[in-house]
Amino acid sequence: MIAAAVRELFEYQIREDRRLWDEAIMALPATAFKVDTGYSWGTLQRECAHVVDVMQASLERLHGIKNTTVAITIDDPTREQVRAAWDIVEGQWGSYMADLDDQRFTREIDIVYRDTAMRTPMWQTIFHVLNHNTLHRAEMRQMVVVLGGAAGADRSFSAHCLASSG
Repeated sequence: MIAAAVRELFEYQIREDRRLWDEAIMALPATAFKVDTGYSWGTLQRECAHVVDVMQASLERLHGIKNTTVAITIDDPTREQVRAAWDIVEGQWGSYMADLDDQRFTREIDIVYRDTAMRTPMWQTIFHVLNHNTLHRAEMRQMVVVLGGAAGADRSFSAHCLASSG
């Protein structure tokens, strides 16, 4: 039951992330991706790279990897390169979520976060990713507006659930 509910939250997040990318970020001129907006991480490039890197590191933590890696290994990635990395990590999360069950959701794992070793339930890492993406999606929307684009807003979770129920 719990894992099923979390999968629904994950699907909502993925839908909204993709909508932001497709309708707002990719609609901007390519040069806008690297313009410093003076907000949050400065550029959409750095903001998006940060989000996908946290998604990658968090997934690795769930798999027991303590020395996590980043998804973006290119110094000055294009929007298409960041989106490609995002899609790969998103797909890996989708596979992980498909296999998630209630027992595994509450299992404790050993992680290292900012050089601090700790033991934590898996659900905390999963919810961190959900909340982290929501925060940065809002920041990306603000950056798109600063850059002259149309950012819209997240659809409500209720609307997502109604659309998903058929």
